[in-house]
Amino acid sequence: MDPFIEAAIEEARIGQAEGGIPIGSVIVYRGRIIGR
Repeated sequence: MDPFIEAAIEEARIGQAEGGIPIGSVIVYRGRIIGR
């Protein structure tokens, strides 16, 4: 799987574990994650 998709899924899991809505996102610029 794409590493950026995996990072977004992991962010969603973290959010859900904290009692929130399981939505995750990452901002990618020139092949690097610059925001979560």
